[in-house]
Parts: sequence; structure tokens; C-alpha cells
Amino acid sequence: MSSDLPPRPSLEYLKKLAKERLSELRRRNPAAKLADAQHDVAREHGFLNWSQLKEVVSSVARLISKASPETTAGLFPRFTTRAKQATFFSRFEAGQFGHAAIDPEHLLLGVMRAAAPALSHTHLSLDDVRANVRERRSAGDPLSMSVIVAFSDDTKRAIGFAAAEADRLHHDDIGTPHLLLGILGDDGSLAASMLRDSGITVDAIRSGVDEWMEEERTN
Repeated sequence: MSSDLPPRPSLEYLKKLAKERLSELRRRNPAAKLADAQHDVAREHGFLNWSQLKEVVSSVARLISKASPETTAGLFPRFTTRAKQATFFSRFEAGQFGHAAIDPEHLLLGVMRAAAPALSHTHLSLDDVRANVRERRSAGDPLSMSVIVAFSDDTKRAIGFAAAEADRLHHDDIGTPHLLLGILGDDGSLAASMLRDSGITVDAIRSGVDEWMEEERTN
């Protein structure tokens, strides 16, 4: 299981974490190098390598700073750590498809990566969702992490729906179950249809949302 990133990870935080990990590694292997520690940290947080983790953190930080206040930037402080991590992964997923905007299907993939334990009982799988996206949409060459990939209007609307669901349920935090409810709020989206096809419905999520959020706040 990957570890959660902090609410607002920075390059300074990652560098500090890598140095701390290097000290741990050198206690077992004096020949360990900083690159070994960086690789360990990246893999622990669900990324292939240090370069990918560093570029995703930098890219999403730029994305958040450019988001309009009524969408992500204004709501981001309410996101749980896992919901924030989902936005990091959604940027990565969009870039891997060569897509110029983060659409609800990318956000779904991000949620699946950030909240894997909570979805382990469902029929959803990352490979199946990715294959479905490739089948239904054209894909291009992966985008460099230096490219700004903004949230699409559909995704902004889904985030708005997620906030409305949290408010309706009297939840101060916006978590990954709220993001799924937000995605399901747009019946016509590809992401919503994939959720429904897997048996994940609004009623099913709402019925277990309190327990899901309790677990998400404490882990």
C-alpha cells in the first residue's frame, strides 16, 4: 500500500524525506546513495521513480495555484489527504494519456489510486478503467510534467458536486467518497458510466460514506 502525501507536499519536503531515508539506509548499508533513498520514497508513495514524483508534485502545485477560486483552489483546504493525493494522481493519469485536460475519468483513476483499500471490494480495476478510456478516447504521447494540464469544466463541475455532497451530509471535509459522488453527479460522463457499470451507485456510496470518511480521516 502506498503512503499518503502530506496535504501540501513540496519539493523541500520531498528532499528532506529523502535525506532522512538515506540515513536509515546507510545504517543497514553504508554504501547507500541518495538516489537509492529517493527511489525508495517515490515507490512508497505510489510512483515509479523519484523524477516522476518530483514532477507530479511540482506540476500539481502549479495547477492548484492557477485554478479559479470557486473550484479547486477554494475547496482544496477542505480536501482530506487522500482526496488531495487523488488530484496528484489524476494529473499524472491525464498526462500518461497525452490528454490536455484533467477529465472526470482521470479524476476517477486518481481516486482509485488514492483510495484503493476502500474500493477493493468492487469490480473496478485500474487496468480495466485505463483500457476503457483508451478504447473510448484517442490517446497521444505522454505529456511532460512541465506542461500545465488544467481541470476541464466537467471536472470542475464534478468537484463542485462533491462539495455539495459533503455539505448535504454535514461533512466539513471533502474526501474520496465525495469525489466519487461528484463524478456520478454527471450522468453522461464516461467516468460515471464506468462506475455504474461496476455497480457503484450514489446510494451505495452514501450508505457507507460515514464509515469511509472516518477511516480516511484517521489513516
